[in-house]
Amino acid sequence: MGLIERKERQKDSLRRQILDAAREILLKEGAAKLSMRKIADCIEYSPTTIYLYFKNKNEILYCLCEEALERLYKIMDASGSDETTHILRLRASMRAFIDFGFNEPDRYKIIFMSEISRYVSAAVFLEKDKIGGRILGIVRQRLENALSDSGCGLDPEDAFQALWANCHGIVSLLICLPDFPWRERERLIEASLDITLRGLAL
Repeated sequence: MGLIERKERQKDSLRRQILDAAREILLKEGAAKLSMRKIADCIEYSPTTIYLYFKNKNEILYCLCEEALERLYKIMDASGSDETTHILRLRASMRAFIDFGFNEPDRYKIIFMSEISRYVSAAVFLEKDKIGGRILGIVRQRLENALSDSGCGLDPEDAFQALWANCHGIVSLLICLPDFPWRERERLIEASLDITLRGLAL
């Protein structure tokens, strides 16, 4: 390994350490308590070193969100590829979103439950060519196809936001209230999807 390659690996490694430490602090203490100094203390470097990699806390939060959204995009994009109807592909998208929340709760919390909107605007990610916009594009297209098939008169954006709220509700409630006497998770998820998607037949 050459000197330049070694230095690049060291830089990548330290950048990863910074992001991992920031994620841990964010999830434990919240965005308001995250600071460059706290990250530096966690990885035993000076705050000056952190600034060589990120210009401020907002940029770190942006990178954490972007990483999590990229992971969600891969999952959503792959979902439903073997389904034969639009409604089943839409259902697969919703199920993939819910499963992401349970299988990767840290990433899910960063995107949807960490109250970082004071520091990172959702609008930045929701532009059509950005990762968030591409995720929404998958679901919106599948929803529009399902609505067209069913002849449902629901407004597509109303339906989209209602479906998203339903999926987030399931994930966030089960994450935040684990001691509530919920029905078995799989049964609850499937019942929620059944009830929600029947509305598209109206």
